Amino acid sequence: MSALSGVRMADGRYADGSWELKIKVTDMAIKNEHGETIKNVDIPVLVTTELHVGGVIAKLVDSLKSKYDVQKSWSDYELWWPKACKWLDKMGQVLGKYEVQADAQLEYTPKHKIVKVQLPDLQYANVQVNFAAKVLHTVIDICKFFDIRHPEELSILVPPRQGKGEKNNTPTKKQNANGTQEDGLLTPNVLTPGMTPTSPYTPGSPMYNTLTPKNMKGSPMTSHSLEFLDSAYVDPKLLMNSGKPSVTALANLFRPKTLLDKARYNTGWLDSSRCLMEQGVKEHDTISLRYKFYSFFDLNPKYDGIRINQLYEQAKWSLLCEDLDCTEEEMIMFASLQYHITKLSENTDEEMEQNDNRDIDQALQDLEGTLGSTSIANKSDITTVPELAHYLRLFKPKKFTLKGYKKYYFIFKDTNISYFKTKEDAAALSSPTTIKLKGAEVVPDVNISEDKYIIKLFIASAEGMTELWLRCDTEVIYCQWIAACKLAAKGHTMADASYEVEVQNFRTLLKLQRSGAGNGSAGDASGGNLATSIEPQYYVARRHLRKLGNKMAVRKIQESVTNYSTYNLINAKLAYIKAWQALPEFGLTHFYVKFRGARKEELVGVAYNRLIRMEPNTGEAIKTWRYNAMKAWSVNWDTNQVIVELEEEQNIMFACTRFSPKLVHELIGGYIFLSMRTRDADETLDDEKFFKLTGGWNG
Repeated sequence: MSALSGVRMADGRYADGSWELKIKVTDMAIKNEHGETIKNVDIPVLVTTELHVGGVIAKLVDSLKSKYDVQKSWSDYELWWPKACKWLDKMGQVLGKYEVQADAQLEYTPKHKIVKVQLPDLQYANVQVNFAAKVLHTVIDICKFFDIRHPEELSILVPPRQGKGEKNNTPTKKQNANGTQEDGLLTPNVLTPGMTPTSPYTPGSPMYNTLTPKNMKGSPMTSHSLEFLDSAYVDPKLLMNSGKPSVTALANLFRPKTLLDKARYNTGWLDSSRCLMEQGVKEHDTISLRYKFYSFFDLNPKYDGIRINQLYEQAKWSLLCEDLDCTEEEMIMFASLQYHITKLSENTDEEMEQNDNRDIDQALQDLEGTLGSTSIANKSDITTVPELAHYLRLFKPKKFTLKGYKKYYFIFKDTNISYFKTKEDAAALSSPTTIKLKGAEVVPDVNISEDKYIIKLFIASAEGMTELWLRCDTEVIYCQWIAACKLAAKGHTMADASYEVEVQNFRTLLKLQRSGAGNGSAGDASGGNLATSIEPQYYVARRHLRKLGNKMAVRKIQESVTNYSTYNLINAKLAYIKAWQALPEFGLTHFYVKFRGARKEELVGVAYNRLIRMEPNTGEAIKTWRYNAMKAWSVNWDTNQVIVELEEEQNIMFACTRFSPKLVHELIGGYIFLSMRTRDADETLDDEKFFKLTGGWNG
């Protein structure tokens, strides 16, 4: 070692300040002196704190060439520091800036590695992804590959380990009778976004042509433009699943029993601003691609076949696994729609083409009806704003919990509701009480079999949210009022062109729920075959199945499935998704936190438009804050607290004792980001704005 001056000191350095940095080079296939093939080699490199990363790599590659005569491309390799859990990816940065000391052990390893990705439909695919890229960018690449628009709505979930004896997060692999792994793989091939292998389904065509495709003008591809879908990997199984998942998927289904289970499971969402490697994901691990943000933008049946199917599948399994609760009649409705979808998925290509033609005809009819209703609405805009006036029953659960509903005469005008003791008092405008609905939360509560048509209103006030329930006598009145309330909450009146569409949407939902209550006809000649082909455990959640029994569940599905015979495949899935979105608890992500001044932990629910403080055992809402009342939100990393500044109230502050506060902060910021989207076809996904809103730092 002529280059060294002096002897090695206790800390491993030489007198001139240099030291030997130990670097393991992975994924090699070279012969050692004994003729054995080795995959990993340890190479010492003489460095100083002033040597930049690029210089370290140059020395390392020279050593490999001289010692092992290695001739290969190193373009995908980067330095990884396992102990510090970070990549040394800035070539001009010196080791001193990275705080690399003499005891550090680095790895020179490829950035692209294979992971097993479970899609929302519970199918698996071995995908080669960039372990050095931020999770948001990894999700974008995977979604481009699988033809899923709006990747900003999804993220990666790695479920927390459930037991002390579990060694890793990879699902248990089970074998079938032939001895092969029955794990629901789309294809045995490794799928590689950014490469151009030959697709097994369309010989000779590329699965995906480039990581960053360009449109005709040469600008970057948008997250929701149609060019985003060009040359994507399209497997028919992504469009139409069989309904029965693989053995591996079934063995790893998440079935929460308590709110604590849900809150614990939600801590498995990865940080979108960090890479997979930094968050403990290893090569060949299993990760779950899921819809994280329940705000689905611009669902277009023409371009979103795979996206709609994946959404439908996630909705289906959230209900079957009881992650989202529903009533018995709602469960039968969902089960009947699911069975109808399953049977349609078995159609031949000719039948699917006929369905598509009917889709086009129906779309033209819908468009014609929409244009007609728009013209009428525009005319009414010029003259007067429509009003509603009916006798309804009012209940104030927070103030008068021991009293029942009281009948009043209600008038809906503009975005406000006024109510009077009688119709005569309304005519005289005698002592009205006014409810301002702009910014309110409107929640439906319907039970067809009990003739219960309730609209729950959560009105913003200085105390948080004032809760009011309006009970309608008929479904006609209910559909008119809830549509008006929904629009008023957004600041729109009934003169808006979308009012009649909203009314019709709620009528359709009631029709679906009425079918779920078992009002259909079971007289179809194929009824016997239907009963024998239904495996109720794949259609009805366990809680309802225990109560009904297999035979009764099958009979109810058989009775109501005929109500959906006019639905084609895509419309049936959209109806399922819409009914899923209408459930009271839809879109809530739970976490256990400790609010400032509280003695014990409570639940916080994060929704697309609000934060909810909840009772930890029952999940009952204690207080609600809407995002439009927030001025800022940030994280105090020293105390692990999320801080939300409000316009007219005292700031919210709660500590995240079981997980990183970044999880809650990212959900809030992510929903704010999604609310800014427009239908501009040239709009690109602004990842810089996303990271700014979700990063957890002030300013």
